Amino acid sequence: MKNGKIRAAVVGYGNIGKYVLDTLESASDFEVAGVVRRKVSDIPNELKRYKVVTSVSELGQVDVAILCTPTRSVETYAKDCLQRGIHTVDSFDIHSKILDLKTSLDEIAKQHQSVSIISAGWDPG
Repeated sequence: MKNGKIRAAVVGYGNIGKYVLDTLESASDFEVAGVVRRKVSDIPNELKRYKVVTSVSELGQVDVAILCTPTRSVETYAKDCLQRGIHTVDSFDIHSKILDLKTSLDEIAKQHQSVSIISAGWDPG
């Protein structure tokens, strides 16, 4: 936390990412650390006031990463964040694979004293 606010990164900027960013802006106890996108060459106007990067590692201190990526990318992004000690929240929605995801992320989260909240909603997106 910085200045008593939770520093959150938005990872992915599709429909879910847009709504997450709006929600973070309206929450007085959060601060947007930045937005992680695959490409930073074409930044939409609404993101110009944020730090937009290709890796969460470029954002400095981040307390939590809200993963707004396609479901099949969640595990990769979550592992990267958890290994950095960054908590994660995702909306993983392949219901038959949720237990596999939990198993995959559990040990990494424990090793790095991080928390991963998986399949937290948004379905059907």
